[in-house]
Amino acid sequence: MPRPCFHSSTLRRARVVGTSLRCGVLAGLCLSGVLSLPASAQETTAPAQEQPSADQQAAPQPPAEDATLYIREYRVVGSKALDRGSVEEAVYGYLGPGRTAQDVEGARAALEKTYRDKGFQTVSVSVPMQRAANGVVFLQVTEAPVGRLRINGSRFYDINKIKARVPSLAQGTLPNFNKVEREIIALNQSGDLQVTPSLAAGVMPGTVDVNLVVKDKFPLHGSVELNNRYSANTTPLRLDLSLRYDNLWQLGHTIGFGFQIAPQRIQDALIYSGYYIAPVPGVDWLSVMAQAIRQNSNVSTLGGSAVAGNGSVIGGRLLFDLPGKKGFFHSASFGADYKDFTQDLSINGATTGSPIQYFPFSLSYTAAWVGKNYQTEFSGGVTWSFRGIGSDETDFDNRRYASDASFFYFRGSLGNTLDLPWGFQAYGLVQGQASAQPLVDTEEFALGGLNTVRGYLESAVLGDSAFAGTLELRSPSLLWWAPEGNEWRVFGFLDGGVAWVNDPLPEQQDEFSLASAGFGSTIKLFEHLNGSVVLGVPFITQSPNTAYDPLLSFRVWGEL
Repeated sequence: MPRPCFHSSTLRRARVVGTSLRCGVLAGLCLSGVLSLPASAQETTAPAQEQPSADQQAAPQPPAEDATLYIREYRVVGSKALDRGSVEEAVYGYLGPGRTAQDVEGARAALEKTYRDKGFQTVSVSVPMQRAANGVVFLQVTEAPVGRLRINGSRFYDINKIKARVPSLAQGTLPNFNKVEREIIALNQSGDLQVTPSLAAGVMPGTVDVNLVVKDKFPLHGSVELNNRYSANTTPLRLDLSLRYDNLWQLGHTIGFGFQIAPQRIQDALIYSGYYIAPVPGVDWLSVMAQAIRQNSNVSTLGGSAVAGNGSVIGGRLLFDLPGKKGFFHSASFGADYKDFTQDLSINGATTGSPIQYFPFSLSYTAAWVGKNYQTEFSGGVTWSFRGIGSDETDFDNRRYASDASFFYFRGSLGNTLDLPWGFQAYGLVQGQASAQPLVDTEEFALGGLNTVRGYLESAVLGDSAFAGTLELRSPSLLWWAPEGNEWRVFGFLDGGVAWVNDPLPEQQDEFSLASAGFGSTIKLFEHLNGSVVLGVPFITQSPNTAYDPLLSFRVWGEL
């Protein structure tokens, strides 16, 4: 083969010619020979969107192994999904003098990898048979769009609604699997719907068919629970009911209701609640929630004074599903509430009221890290309110001495579950609240009970600021032989907490400490039946609990 001769000066740039992208090094040169290039082994049978001319496809004689060529330009035919800059960047390193067939293959592979990295998995790049005359090499891009999108296995979710939520897989669309992944994750947020995509060669040449395999369950859920989570001067038993539907209007909306009652004496606890969650159309990371709570409870009696409270909360939230990664999930919310509480203080038959209305705002963040042998959860948020919205300063002062309509506090928690050898587990939790000012009782932190310091009654003490910690060691499941969904563990624990009261009255205690230890057991059967029992021994007397007087707490519930 005659040896090509080169001028020393080169100028590298790229240009688009007609409907094809041309990338190259433009230089003064004289080319007296050509390099023959065979078709790539990855060449697809799908039709090209633009074909090279007939003389470029003429089959040449096999070249010598050391044949080289000054490649001035790559003309990429059929590329529509990538921008010009991405194509230029992919092939730029394979331009210039002394290039061989291996360099052309490298350019082809680099361009195909660029497609893959950008999410276009159904695109192939090939080198058609050609004579690389004048240093111009053609690369053929075949972009295979979706031929058919089929849904298999859906029983309770509308097929057309599922299709609408994966627009990246619409018929005729070149699928970008980076977007497809996000859309599938959004679909699978419900525990009742799991969608898995699969690809197959299209019935129509040059296309791919997509099957979405659906596993779904009827999206109605509920629970019934009986427990003895009670506060001072109330009857022990509580009955909790909840019900929710997760696919209202076939739009993925959720509506839920809750109900709690003290069956032994209704005035001890009677609470209704409801909420509605609606995803924002076209924004898979944003939902809107509205909620309402109505309660009428006799929560405590102090000596000869009976304190009866009832109130309502109406609020709204924006719920943000933030982008995560493998093993890390997080979300945020922002919203406001209208709170209306009344409190009647009865002394020797005379009743006075201290009602209060206010509009607090809240901003919260939650995150979870899931590893091979651990799970860590964090939640934190701030709550604040402004003067001039709701009750005046006198109403706040009547409710709580020195409290203010303008307040701010932080509340958060951090917990970790660690899997230990031989099936044991260790669990730790810290939680608390920080406030620099006196708060009304409805915003204080409650210490005592199953969620904070076991061995004490629920809400044994209240504080403007508080801290609580838990350490727990859990046994392996005693139902190791049972199928998945069945578990029975025993555990031992140490709990402790302290609460502080800002600006107390002269006769009022400003600090409360709680500490306890004990053991308990949890059980789960058939994935739907649950129970727990805890025996806690308090170490510090905190009325009505006496030091070293054990308290037995239990929960029994079933769920769908």
